[in-house]
Formats: sequence, C-alpha cells, structure tokens
Amino acid sequence: MSSFFLSTLVFFLAALILVPQGLAQYHLNPAYEPPVNGPPVNKPPQKETPVHKPPQKEPPRHKPPHKKSHLHVTKPSYGKHPTEEHNIHF
Repeated sequence: MSSFFLSTLVFFLAALILVPQGLAQYHLNPAYEPPVNGPPVNKPPQKETPVHKPPQKEPPRHKPPHKKSHLHVTKPSYGKHPTEEHNIHF
C-alpha cells in the first residue's frame, strides 16, 4: 500500500515539475516576425530570343544498286482467282 502512495506522490511531483514548463510555451502568443522578403511583384513574362539553328542534313546512306532479276515472273493480282492459263489445279 505504501508503494502505491509513494508512486502516486512521485507521479504528482513529476507532473507539477514538467507540466508548467510544457504549458508555458503553449499559452504565449507568438511574437510577430516581419517578412524577410518584400511582397511578390507581378512582372510580365520575359520572351526568349529565338535561337537560329542551321538546317540538318541527312546523313549519307550507302545503298547497293538495285539489280533487276533476269527472270520474267508473272504473278496473279491479289484477291482474284488465277486465269485458266496460270491455274495449276486443272
């Protein structure tokens, strides 16, 4: 029983010591501090000068010349049935 009273006494003493220090900063009004910078000024946007860029040339491409085949191949048009001459199913 005495340990209960002793612990409550220590608790109340700690509360009396610690609480006023914590509440002292809470109840004070904050001091006024003037702003460091002036108010913002509305300025018109600055237009950037155009930058002259030279025209880009395409890089050289080395393509081999196209060789036509010597064989003459006739192909039927796409989507149509082949004529009787070219039909191999008869």
